[in-house]
Amino acid sequence: MSLSRQLRSWAIIATLALTGASAMAQDTLSRIASSGELRLGHREKSLPFSYKDPATGKVQGYTVDICLHIFDEIKKELKRPDLRVNYLLVDGKNRVTDVKNNVVDLECGGTANTAARQKEISFSHHIFVASSAFLVRKSSGIKTLDDLQGKRIAVQGKTTNENLLRANERTYNRKFNYVLVESTLDAVNALAKGDADAAFADDAGIWIPLTRLGKAMDEYQFLEKRLSVEPYSIGLRKDDPKFKELVDRVTRRMIQNGEMTALYKKWFSSEQGTLPISVFMKEALRRPSDIGVEQIAF
Repeated sequence: MSLSRQLRSWAIIATLALTGASAMAQDTLSRIASSGELRLGHREKSLPFSYKDPATGKVQGYTVDICLHIFDEIKKELKRPDLRVNYLLVDGKNRVTDVKNNVVDLECGGTANTAARQKEISFSHHIFVASSAFLVRKSSGIKTLDDLQGKRIAVQGKTTNENLLRANERTYNRKFNYVLVESTLDAVNALAKGDADAAFADDAGIWIPLTRLGKAMDEYQFLEKRLSVEPYSIGLRKDDPKFKELVDRVTRRMIQNGEMTALYKKWFSSEQGTLPISVFMKEALRRPSDIGVEQIAF
């Protein structure tokens, strides 16, 4: 064999080896079986989707419950009842990259399934559909977005909601003053303390912090104008069809047998009432989909 052909053969072998190594690295079920654990990415204060209870230290929430259903399916698939969950904290800045870089196996927060994010990771079926909303004090006199001109708006930084505000500024020649916070809970607290004139976040994310204000929640209202409708999904790594099929199997079953609706009622209810299931959420429960949306301000 000539030197050139030999070098070409080595190159092909090396390429195949790298391809095989990459496939193994992306095989989530094999990694879980080998390590004995599912790495579940959760948020610190993303109520009611994913948070750590400050009193008990327990990680819980609507999305976490769905991910634990997936965990049960993994144990059955691998015939490994001894598998454990390793809860790993992720935040708004690293949640997608932590999935992409193999830090966590599932991102179980309140994350919008967008076309841009689908270039980096895969997503489950939509588990929730939120609309981006402004919360203000009824006594503030703020009725429209034009009334928010120059006002302080508390919003979680590095999120689709911050991007929506900035897009709205550009489109309609508005100017907002940003109070960047770490969570939706912090945004509501900033409004309640007078550190902001409005809180901007997904309506469902605002709901639980708002109900925790008790009777004082009657002092607040959502503006009628919404800037987007965004489906939430659970994040997982791309190019892992076997794991993706398992995740979709679980979420589809939960949607079809009513478990998803039951979890909604569990996590979006309080003594002050239940957040109504929107027409967008009803559609997600009728037709399971994992399509990523284009982010458009309207």
